[in-house]
Amino acid sequence: MKNKILPLFALLLMAAFTAGAQGINFQKGNWADIKAKAKAENKHIFVDAFTTWCGPCKWQSKKIFPQKEVGDFFNKNYVSFKLDMEKGEGLAFAKKYKVRAYPTLVYFNPQGEMVHKTVGAYPAKKLLKQANNALNPETQVYTLQRKFEKGEKSNAFLKQYIEALSTAYEDYSKPADMYLAQLGQDKWATAEGWKFISKYVRKSSSEAFEYVMKNQAKFVAAAEGKGKVEKYIARVLTTDMRRLARSKNKEELASFKKKLKDAFGKDADKHIAKAEYMFYARDKEKGMQYACKYFDKYCDNHYEFNSIAWNYYKKYDDTQRLEKALAWAKQSVKLKKASFNTDTQAHILFKLKRYKKAKKVAEESIELAKKAKQNPKETEALLAKINAKL
Repeated sequence: MKNKILPLFALLLMAAFTAGAQGINFQKGNWADIKAKAKAENKHIFVDAFTTWCGPCKWQSKKIFPQKEVGDFFNKNYVSFKLDMEKGEGLAFAKKYKVRAYPTLVYFNPQGEMVHKTVGAYPAKKLLKQANNALNPETQVYTLQRKFEKGEKSNAFLKQYIEALSTAYEDYSKPADMYLAQLGQDKWATAEGWKFISKYVRKSSSEAFEYVMKNQAKFVAAAEGKGKVEKYIARVLTTDMRRLARSKNKEELASFKKKLKDAFGKDADKHIAKAEYMFYARDKEKGMQYACKYFDKYCDNHYEFNSIAWNYYKKYDDTQRLEKALAWAKQSVKLKKASFNTDTQAHILFKLKRYKKAKKVAEESIELAKKAKQNPKETEALLAKINAKL
């Protein structure tokens, strides 16, 4: 009887271990070991290029990589490897393969040649689609690149190539310009042209964007909504504002303000105020002046209000700036109450030593986080500090 029970117990243990061993089997060792293993097994290589502080990296590792469906596919087709981009071999890897954002998922053929790359954390379905693309020469971004360089220029091919480059965070401006030229300007303000332009044209200096600005009524009809066109224009211009802020070039700022005036006419003041706020954000003398001009008069976005409020909370200790930060945090909450902006409000109140009010807002923030199934640990830590002061 005893001999029969032990093997059964061992089998149950094995079954439990197998059931828990789902998900991607990431290999140990160094980069040379991984390439040698892939070549010997004739498998492609999958590299999760991550950093320890990257939130999306952690989410993908915890929620997506352990799924059985994901593990079954990757373990069958890939030798998988995790590599921290900020230490050891990761530093040279990031430089060689142009890893600039995290997570970056890099795919190699069995010979160790990079064939595909994507940036960002994906849910299982999208991750598996990209992993399939990385196995297929017809959809691998760097195979498509070689085809483009050899002269493949059909619009169907260009759309596929541009999509792959976009997913890899690579520059696609040249094939995008080529696609639009072949499509013909007379078709830019159609549903087809609008769909492409709104997705891939992201520079205000581009011919296509300037055409949108001059023919907004046509694009409103193509987009079936004025709001869609306005949001697209604002998104492109905001990208330019960020670039301009980094440049610190006042002549460029003056030129950009003129462009905004030409584009928006009497409605340009809001956009000019935002451009000036972003340009002077780090200027100790003018930063608050331009921030107040934009946020007190024009801003209507709860995320932007919360961002500036948190930024002031982190940077400043003087009462004047903290009071202004509190007003902006309250405006964010007024526009759309959520755990993140009530948390900001509670932190500012604590810094201003208004402990009773801070306690009330912190408790509300924790409840909002729990309702949204979010982790309120930072607000709970703040609440503990508040209670210690009361």
